[in-house]
Amino acid sequence: MNKKKVISFILLVIIVILWGIVPVIGKYLFNNSFYSPALLVAVRGLIAAIAMVVFILITKQFKVLNKSYWICIPAGIILASAYLFQFIGLNETSASKSTFLESFSVIATPLTLLIMIKERPSLATIVASILCLVGAFILCGDGWNFSSLLKPPSLGDIFSIIGGALFGVNIAFTQVFAKNKNPFIYVAIQMGILAIVSFIYAFAFERPLLFSWRVDNVFIVLFLALFCTAICWIVRAYAVRNVSATTIAVMNPMSAVIATSIALCLGQEKFNFNLLVGAIIIIVSILISSLYQAKQQKTRS
Repeated sequence: MNKKKVISFILLVIIVILWGIVPVIGKYLFNNSFYSPALLVAVRGLIAAIAMVVFILITKQFKVLNKSYWICIPAGIILASAYLFQFIGLNETSASKSTFLESFSVIATPLTLLIMIKERPSLATIVASILCLVGAFILCGDGWNFSSLLKPPSLGDIFSIIGGALFGVNIAFTQVFAKNKNPFIYVAIQMGILAIVSFIYAFAFERPLLFSWRVDNVFIVLFLALFCTAICWIVRAYAVRNVSATTIAVMNPMSAVIATSIALCLGQEKFNFNLLVGAIIIIVSILISSLYQAKQQKTRS
């Protein structure tokens, strides 16, 4: 393995860890009423967009910007909706449920591709989707007796599912419309749209509107925006060029595992077998879907 591949793999591991920390940090901020969800998303998006624009200007990548990038506006609105549902849902449910229920992107991506370009889902995708539904059903349960297992999901669970599904729609949208786009410009514009939409939602609908100016909390927000968003996206765009699609596919569910492990260790939530079994089934569904996509990409290349 050459030096570039080793460095890229290490960078991807760091990104997976950082993205696993995000929901735990978010839950801490919400539980202590430091920030309201939409306003946190808005500030995070704004700082990330500014950082990415600076990066684009320094590297002079803005020269490729043209009117074809208008497609970033609907992509950004979809991404903003996904983030808002994700963080509003996180405010109402546990970090573990939120991160694992976001795996509904496994279902939403092929369904969106079917609607947009008539791409039929494979058997592997159908199996992964069924497993994801079963895993989510068990994860949202509250015990092993029949009545508890059929306990309806909370509003936070539903929002997390919608957020995950919208992330899946955004992935499909990107696959169809962003093939020839500069990834840094594409993401930067989406982050700008994310900030605008989230600020509008926060000031119009979010009550109470919470924002903490405590120094430690401001540093946490900067960490989320700069390291967990801007730098992660920039570094990931570089790293994925040097690491196999199969490796990336296997790494996909690890952020949820990390988030759950940290939340349990910090006492944010308690362990139960619904969480364990549901999480395992969802991880299997993600692996089936991701490995199949990696195989398809290898076949096409």
